[in-house]
Amino acid sequence: MTSQNSKAMIIAIAAGILLLVAGVSGVATWETIKDFVTTHIMDNSIVQIVFVILIFIASLGGIAVIAGGLLIGKDKIGTGKLLISLGTGLGLIGLIVSIVVAYMEKNLTIGSFFSIGAAGLILSIVARIMVKKE
Repeated sequence: MTSQNSKAMIIAIAAGILLLVAGVSGVATWETIKDFVTTHIMDNSIVQIVFVILIFIASLGGIAVIAGGLLIGKDKIGTGKLLISLGTGLGLIGLIVSIVVAYMEKNLTIGSFFSIGAAGLILSIVARIMVKKE
């Protein structure tokens, strides 16, 4: 493992922990989004099923990033990068949607951009970019 990949692994693990602590990609974010959608846009069984799936996948966000970092440490670069992408992808979507929802509800603050969760997402993306195939 290169020293750059070693650094990427450490950054990914730290990012995953931040994501878990902040709950950015966890159930709370998607529950908020689900409540907004079902209240203001539409509510039917298909929407409910979609949100059950999203909530399940999103709850694995930080865990996926940590697992991706550990796989990078085991020289499983492709799989590690994929897990980091999955973990940050839903986290990034959740963060963007949360900001949009807060804006639409006139509840947007500077804290929406400077949070533990945002730091975790940024570090996750940095870790993924840092990884090099050997």
